Amino acid sequence: MKLIDHEMFALLQPAWRQAGMSAPALDRLDRRLLRLLQQNNRRRLRDLAEELSVSAPTCLRRMRRLETLGVIRAHAALLDPRRVGFGVVAFVEVSLAHSSGSEMTAFERRMQRCPEVIQCSELAGEVDYLLTVMVADMPEFADFTRRQLADDRRVRSYRSLLVMRQTKNEYVLPI
Repeated sequence: MKLIDHEMFALLQPAWRQAGMSAPALDRLDRRLLRLLQQNNRRRLRDLAEELSVSAPTCLRRMRRLETLGVIRAHAALLDPRRVGFGVVAFVEVSLAHSSGSEMTAFERRMQRCPEVIQCSELAGEVDYLLTVMVADMPEFADFTRRQLADDRRVRSYRSLLVMRQTKNEYVLPI
């Protein structure tokens, strides 16, 4: 997997963010469209337009505009982790030995290469990062923590929080 450098990453940002602007303004129609797409993005364009009371070309123009602005990041299927073999979900708090820019960049790049890490968030406060890790079983999780965290001299400490049961796991934004 090829790493993306900072210049390339900047090019991948939505146009409004590249220009240093705030998030784009969304009107009522945009929000209704986004709500419908979050529920089911495989609907026929004609059906979607009809529900919004607009023409199909208008609906398509709106969708493409929202994609260009980066509001719609991708069209993807949501998978059930357990049904595809991921039996362990963990949140891992990571504190780096030195929170300098280069150390943080190196850590972030390493986490980008880890297929077990599905989210890596930089935090404010005592902990530098919160990782969401998905693996098949506990031996695989132990191997991940040993390889990626315990053996890394740049990691001062880490703390694992194992998910016993998820009671809510939503991906629909309340717009």
